[in-house]
Parts: sequence; structure tokens; C-alpha cells
Amino acid sequence: MALPPITVKEAIENWLDIQWEKNKQAAKEKVERAAERGQTLTYEEPPRPVAAEETDVRLFAGGNGKLPPIHKMDKELQTLKKCQILRLSTNCIEKIGPGLNALPHLEVLSLGRNKIKKLENLDLPNLRELWISYNMIDKLSGLDKLRSLQVLYMSNNLIGKWTEVDKLSNNTQLTDILLINNPIWYETVGSEGKVEANERREWRIQLLIRLPGLTKLDGEPIEPEEREDAEKRKLELMR
Repeated sequence: MALPPITVKEAIENWLDIQWEKNKQAAKEKVERAAERGQTLTYEEPPRPVAAEETDVRLFAGGNGKLPPIHKMDKELQTLKKCQILRLSTNCIEKIGPGLNALPHLEVLSLGRNKIKKLENLDLPNLRELWISYNMIDKLSGLDKLRSLQVLYMSNNLIGKWTEVDKLSNNTQLTDILLINNPIWYETVGSEGKVEANERREWRIQLLIRLPGLTKLDGEPIEPEEREDAEKRKLELMR
């Protein structure tokens, strides 16, 4: 039976309670380990975590998250003042809402496995990594303000045109990208059966032509031979 959706505020409070229980258990285990060594250590209950002080916030539903799904991002995210890593994957979020722009320390944002259709509200100059695979995004507009973006994981979306990939040239710090299982990938490597080596290589060359700063593509390092081929191909196209 599916869990009913909750608000961001409820999700934060639930997660803080889970973290508190973990901290209390860790404190108890510390006392037990001391006793095993013949030492005396008094158990002191740790204080309940405070949202504004947490740096790695995990609001993903199900699995290890143990939380009902969030359907809507709202301004309650602004309470996470010191958050550096925000995990919102495996929810039912349809829109990237307000609130993120108020998180000046945010460096990693995980929004995979949601129902997001558009990249928006991403004015995050310090964000280094965006994980947003398994959504329904067909355009790569909206990433131009991510000036520090180095990692973009966007597999299993709806990107179908090379002109969309061209937009990533504005993200000059981008070095690691994951784009497999988008329509544009299937058009290049084929939609059925095992991907042939020459098709896979063509896919990688096409991306390197457009994004020469990449050092890793689809989880694998860029080989020197691939970079050389991409440079030669680009020169040929310019003639």
C-alpha cells in the first residue's frame, strides 16, 4: 500500500526524528563498547538535530529513507541553511520549486526518480553536482546559472536533440556527465539489443565534440584516443 504524500516540513521533521534515533543508538553502543573494555562511560542522550545545522539532508522516500513521498517542493527548504548535500530522490515531485536559491552552501542536489518535466529555479552558483536521472525532462534549458556545475547525471530522461546538448557548453566546469537511455542515445546506438562498439564510440565522440572538457562520460573515463578523434572531427566540421 502506497504511503500518502507529505509536505517538505513534515519530511524534514520525520527525517530529524530518524537521525535523532540513530544518534541515540550510536551513543548507547559507544557506552556498551566502553563497558566491554572495562571502562565506565555514562550515557548522555544527544540533543535532537536542528534542520538549520544539518549539512547532509536525506528526504528520499522509501527504502533506507523510510519516509512517505513528497509531492511538492516549497519554501520550507529554506530552513536548511547549512545544507551542502540535499537528497530528494525517489519522491513524486513534479516541479523544482522555490527554496533552493536560499541555500548558499548547497553543492550536491539529488532529484532522481521523480516526475520532473522542466529544469527551473536553479540559480545555484555553488552547486557542483546535479543528479536528476529517471525523470521526464526533454530540454536542457535552465542550467546556465550553475556556474560551478561539474557533474550532471541525467540518464533515463527525454532528451532527444543535439541542440539541447549544445546548451551545456555554457557550463564550462562540467567534466562528468551521464546521458544514456535518453531518446538521443537510442538514436545514436540503436534501440534494441547489445550496443555495438562502433555505435558506442560514435556516441562518445559526438558528446566530446560538443563538450570537450569532459573527463568522464557515462561512468567511464575519456580515453586519449577518443579526445583526439573528437578534435579531428570537429576540425573537419569547421572546414
